Amino acid sequence: MARSVACDLDFGSASRLRNLPAPANTDEPARLADLNAAIEGLKNKESVFVAAQGNVNLSSPGATIDGQTPASGSRALGSVLLRFQTTASENGLYLWNGASSAMTRASDANSAAELTNAVVAVQNGTDAGKAFRQTTTLATLGTDAVTWTAFGTGASAATTSSSGTVQLATQTEVNTGTDANKAVTPATLAGSAWAKRKFTATFGDGSNTQYDFTHNYGTRDVQVAVYRNGSPYDVWDCEVQMPDVNTVRLKFAVAPTSNQLNAVIIG
Repeated sequence: MARSVACDLDFGSASRLRNLPAPANTDEPARLADLNAAIEGLKNKESVFVAAQGNVNLSSPGATIDGQTPASGSRALGSVLLRFQTTASENGLYLWNGASSAMTRASDANSAAELTNAVVAVQNGTDAGKAFRQTTTLATLGTDAVTWTAFGTGASAATTSSSGTVQLATQTEVNTGTDANKAVTPATLAGSAWAKRKFTATFGDGSNTQYDFTHNYGTRDVQVAVYRNGSPYDVWDCEVQMPDVNTVRLKFAVAPTSNQLNAVIIG
């Protein structure tokens, strides 16, 4: 029951009214988010109970969605955001009507006009506290693809099929090569144990029979090739040594002539 107020409320330019629900009637106060949305042409929807993380069988959705158990037919406790449907035109806001009952579009999101520029927040599950915006200008609901993207500061994690936020992998994580949820930068890729590194040098002076090349790979597990620096560019055999983890030593019975050979070190 509503409580009547027969006096003015003075907040002293300091206190605020917080956590107001989205207005549903003409005599209810609008929040700043509602005003901003109205200016931008957005349509704020009542939050959904949960968001599915993959394709859902609309005719028989099962007892749980993203690990949550919806309440049958309830907008507050049984609404579901679908944004990963195999058929993109099926995406949208739905009511869960039972594990083996067909899902139906929510009454405030069952037309193209209501879904164009719609914004909805998620209450529970993987996307709890996050919001999504429908970005397709729809002409015909059920025919046009319905596309939901992360909205505001609560973006979801990026996947192979949707945009979102992603954490950068450390050098150790890149070297381990088992984390499927983090991004690799050019720098960590170049410094990883998986990257192929190539050192090249042209050498020979007509007098020295030993040449040391510093590759700085930090390992003796390298491959070395020596070939003529000119036609017919044939491969030469020589004695190859690894005196330390950063150096390759090439030794010859006869001194190569000036810039006669190329060395390639891969590790």
